[in-house]
Amino acid sequence: MAQTGNTTASAVQAQALAGGDTMLMVTFTLADQTYGGDILQIQEVTGMSHITRVPHVKAYIKGVTNLRGNIVPTLDLRARLGLPAHDDLEGQQQIMIARTDQGLIGYIVDTVREVITVDRSAIEPTPEGWLDVDHKYFAGIAKLEEAIVTLIDFNMVIQTDRVLLDEIRKG
Repeated sequence: MAQTGNTTASAVQAQALAGGDTMLMVTFTLADQTYGGDILQIQEVTGMSHITRVPHVKAYIKGVTNLRGNIVPTLDLRARLGLPAHDDLEGQQQIMIARTDQGLIGYIVDTVREVITVDRSAIEPTPEGWLDVDHKYFAGIAKLEEAIVTLIDFNMVIQTDRVLLDEIRKG
């Protein structure tokens, strides 16, 4: 992962491991909205690279990418969350490589913005019935001074696709 301010990702992760009343969150955009996730789940951020299509998979699974010899299933987070496609972004998006219970998973996002420190008291549960998609994907809502950030649980986004992802990795 690139440097964040004057702090490298490994230093950011070390700070996050300290725990406490704050958490470090990577923020990113999808359909002009700001989302975030726990920095400890993110291994790295890459530009769009070659994605090998896999036949007969759900439309939001774009295929697999080769990350230094590791086959990484890659999905379009915008499509997975039921957000409209945006053809103007084709090729400009980024892939966040997340460590999940299912192994490494690539999540295509519009843009990765920054790593921020969030006071845990500013995070509220996601209201049930508030979202059109299954709310289990969301870890909460962070109310910040400058924005409201919807927190994504990267493990839950792919939970229902566990068997499919195993088959993709096996080829």
